[in-house]
Amino acid sequence: FFFNGCSARGVSDDGGAATVALANDKKAQQLEADLALLLGYRDDETLCLARTILAETDTLARNYQVQPPALWHNFLVNIGIRDRGLCCHWTQDLLRKIESLQLQNYQAVWAVSRHGTWREHNCVVVTAAGQGITTGLVLDAWRDAGHLYWARVAEDRYAWQRHPGDNGIARIRCR
Repeated sequence: FFFNGCSARGVSDDGGAATVALANDKKAQQLEADLALLLGYRDDETLCLARTILAETDTLARNYQVQPPALWHNFLVNIGIRDRGLCCHWTQDLLRKIESLQLQNYQAVWAVSRHGTWREHNCVVVTAAGQGITTGLVLDAWRDAGHLYWARVAEDRYAWQRHPGDNGIARIRCR
């Protein structure tokens, strides 16, 4: 199950696709390295998780028909022109994909900043299994309108906490 959907991308002879594939491979390598730091070592789960996160982010951006910047896309969702693409949708869908991997060495949680305010923001935080959220890595595809942003929780500009409604089994519902 570790390798389901986690194979390397092929590179074609047309320059545009090759450039995108190379950039994605570099991004995957950097994300893999940052995820490996959470464990202190690389393993098969690390590579699979990195590639899955990036592939799912690309898929969701296409499915949501993201229109940058993120706040503009929120407006489109809120007035009914787009169905999904709020930060809670990104979190919900990315968590679902990560959980389908049934990882043993990592865990993903629903994180929230400014909970219950009109400025609430949601994201996924990945940690080594059994570790607290403060040791984790923020995964936020909403912030840059479909381009994955990640950083250590302690280094991010948002003050993240585990969402009070996230019990790890039944996830929070987006509106």
